Amino acid sequence: MIEGASKQILLIAPDLLGETLSLQLTAKNKSIEVFLRQKYLTRHPSLVIWSIDSLELETTTRNEIKHIKEKWNPSPVLILLPPKLSLKPTQLLNFECEGILQDPDIELLNTSIDNLINGGRVIRLNDLLENDTPKNISLYNLGSWLLSNSLENINRELKRLEGISKSNTNNIFLLIATRGRKREVSLAKSLLIWFWSPIYMSLLTNNENTNNNKRFYSTNINISEKNSKAVWNEIYRRSKLAIESGIENNTGSIFAIQSLHHNKQKLLLTIILDQLNKVFNRLQEIEVNETNYIDNWSSLETELRKQVLRDICGTYNRITSNGELISVSDKLIAISDLTEKDEELPDPSIFLDSLILNKPILVEGNLLTSDDPRALINLETLIMNWILRTSELIGAELISACSDWPELREYLLKPKFFSTRELERLRNQLNSQRRWQYMIERPIQLYESKRQLFKLSNGKIEIFMVSEARDKDLKQLGWWQKQVTLLVEARDALAPQLQAMLKYFGDLMVIVLTNILGRAIGLVGKGIAQGMGRTISR
Repeated sequence: MIEGASKQILLIAPDLLGETLSLQLTAKNKSIEVFLRQKYLTRHPSLVIWSIDSLELETTTRNEIKHIKEKWNPSPVLILLPPKLSLKPTQLLNFECEGILQDPDIELLNTSIDNLINGGRVIRLNDLLENDTPKNISLYNLGSWLLSNSLENINRELKRLEGISKSNTNNIFLLIATRGRKREVSLAKSLLIWFWSPIYMSLLTNNENTNNNKRFYSTNINISEKNSKAVWNEIYRRSKLAIESGIENNTGSIFAIQSLHHNKQKLLLTIILDQLNKVFNRLQEIEVNETNYIDNWSSLETELRKQVLRDICGTYNRITSNGELISVSDKLIAISDLTEKDEELPDPSIFLDSLILNKPILVEGNLLTSDDPRALINLETLIMNWILRTSELIGAELISACSDWPELREYLLKPKFFSTRELERLRNQLNSQRRWQYMIERPIQLYESKRQLFKLSNGKIEIFMVSEARDKDLKQLGWWQKQVTLLVEARDALAPQLQAMLKYFGDLMVIVLTNILGRAIGLVGKGIAQGMGRTISR
């Protein structure tokens, strides 16, 4: 590519939309050239944009995207999707392309183009909302039809004039008139698109957002570079936004962090995320290999928890304890067990291999690079689960410290838990819940090869289960936990036989009641009726 030359973009779109987008993109960005036809390209395009009117079949679209990528490799491919889709976001993420935008505005499109040309990734999908039929849909359809016909007529006239210009005629006056006419028609076309573009875009927006003032994007991924550091930066950004959106417990379980002040809850998760960011930056800066980075992670994890306690309590904050003014953070670090391991946390190497060593990650049977949107979302889920579970470990230590340190309760806890009774009740509930999960739920999950993860979505903490081979953990269970798995196994073995037996007895009872008792009752009733008939006849 020529140094300093404008970047050429191939836009595959319907005529009206293509002309409109081309004009708006080039008006906003003078460093690009947009072409609607392959034959007008003078060099390999820097980007290929495909605008899809309707999307019904996932397989067909995936094959077409694959064909485009093979034809224009190594140019990145950007897919523009309509506002309403029949496919789920998980299906859309299977499109193996660098960019996917659903119903973008011109500012977002321009920003995404720059990012993709510079080697990044952009994914942005809207929430699928059921809106009422737009009031101006008829106006939009009529205007679109009229303008489409107008553009077709203009393009037809330009093609005719182009044919005359290229003809071998010696009539110089005809050529001059043709060139003048061509300039007039081209100007009319530009003016038509220029005046129509804002109206066209506003109608598109109003059609889908008549009753929705605020757009919510369920998927918003923007990676500047295709490497592990850029992926982590994007995960960090998305996780921070998720924490800021709220922390409502929607799991049905009791969380230790629920006892903290509302501002302390968000602060705790934010601090853990910030400290995790420092840990990742540290591991990415130093030279690590497969043998020592896990050891580095284990040691840094303990230091992370200590630093979280310092930040949540304040390095210089002091309160009274037993009549003595002492440092809150120093006392908490001294009395807290910060080395406790959560057995339900996945192996950290799953996300560390990808984010530190830049290894691919296995997602639904596919080995994906970390910059793939499916891999990024999976890594983000693991990171958020780690943050929430780490916050629970720290929250449990804070509650334990508050039980013996009344002055600390007013500093950290909600007013409800200032009472010793309420605080001890919460501790007992947490301990009972933990024993139940450890003795009953965990063995069952191990036997079913499942793992429970926490995620923060739309301001709510939710639980979801993932399938995972856990045979190694299953073999390490204690005696009582193994009995729980044996009971589950016995239930699975006996349930079919018991169901068959109950069905057999049920069928037998039907036969007895209908063919034997039913007939007997019928004969008795018939005899009574006959006897009554004779009595009446006499």
